[in-house]
Amino acid sequence: MKEPSGGSISREATLNKLLTLLATPVVMLALATTAAAVEKKLIIGLAIAQSGWLTAYDGDPSAAIQLAADDFNKTGGILGHKIELVFSDNKSDPTLAYNAAVEVIEKGAKFVLASCDFDKGGASAVAAQERGILVMSVCSGSPKWGPVGVGELAFSTGHAAQADGYLLAEWAYKSRGWKKAYMLRDTTLTYTRSQCFGFEQRWKEIAGDAALLGIDEFKNADPSIATQIARIKALKTQPDVIFICSYVPGGATAIRQVRAAGLNQPMMTGVAMDGEYWLKGVPGLEKFYVPVPGNVFGFDPSKEVNGLVERFKAKHGKPPTSALAIFGYRALQMYKTAAERAGTFDSQAVRKELEKFKDEPVMGGIASFNEKVHIQDRIRALINEVKDGKMQSTGEYYTSEKAVPYDSLFKE
Repeated sequence: MKEPSGGSISREATLNKLLTLLATPVVMLALATTAAAVEKKLIIGLAIAQSGWLTAYDGDPSAAIQLAADDFNKTGGILGHKIELVFSDNKSDPTLAYNAAVEVIEKGAKFVLASCDFDKGGASAVAAQERGILVMSVCSGSPKWGPVGVGELAFSTGHAAQADGYLLAEWAYKSRGWKKAYMLRDTTLTYTRSQCFGFEQRWKEIAGDAALLGIDEFKNADPSIATQIARIKALKTQPDVIFICSYVPGGATAIRQVRAAGLNQPMMTGVAMDGEYWLKGVPGLEKFYVPVPGNVFGFDPSKEVNGLVERFKAKHGKPPTSALAIFGYRALQMYKTAAERAGTFDSQAVRKELEKFKDEPVMGGIASFNEKVHIQDRIRALINEVKDGKMQSTGEYYTSEKAVPYDSLFKE
């Protein structure tokens, strides 16, 4: 059936009116504004553990990153772009880390945040580096997040594990006056082996070879360290302090056995064992020391850190479980600073700005990078002490006198 000519004219007239309307300045401006709003988004990907044992280390940093994104979005985001976080769960499985990074990059991530441990999350960094995307571990202690290791686009917001050992060796000998030490080395991870290497090297430098009474080894999954304890008890001279390089859950198991055997000397470890969540497994623990970027249990001298804890509680309904949350906040804070100085999200440009950091103020402290080292090799830490079942601040900040030498950063 032939359509009446009036219908054709009506459609044409309507179309012409619509085109005229769309061409008006008001509508054009509205369309342009809408398009600009859609474009001004910065996607940041978190290829981290959202399930499995590694959440004990990835959980707080990723929650703090969400808080940082909220904080920054309130003031315009980064370079005028609102931050949008996308996630991929590596399920605490190192074989899934590579694909987790690929997934967030395919979602548009311009910057990738990866797991806290190199052994478990390093593959995420490799995936990002291959695709020309800047990547930063949320708290790893391995300098392999850098040019010697993954590549020039990899960083860690944490400090080198050896730096934990350096700081505690100095603090124990010079601040507390402990002259004889014994070391228990968990050989499971690069992190723990490197931490013990740092302590051994620095302790021998300042106290002498004979001041290290012994080194013994165990694995995180070992149910018993009775043999190692027996060797300590058999020493003619007992140590003033025991340095244990480990992490939960095996670290807590080992500490409980040391105390149950009647060895009541002060014990020290690195930041991986900050937190109160494991202390119920070692009832009555005292004289146990941990260096942290800040105390998240209400005892920090810094208003900045206490403010972070309060905002964290308001957002997530509970406080952080450890100071690793501070590292997570720092990650986004450092990226924001570098990107704004670069004036772009281009990974190479942001990398160059990060490498210019020299004692850069960050949440709870300072940060420095250079072209060779993409992790902190010298640290300032607040010393926490376990007392009455709580991680309490001693109120004492200690800054390492000496940075870990470059060649020593890659030894374990």
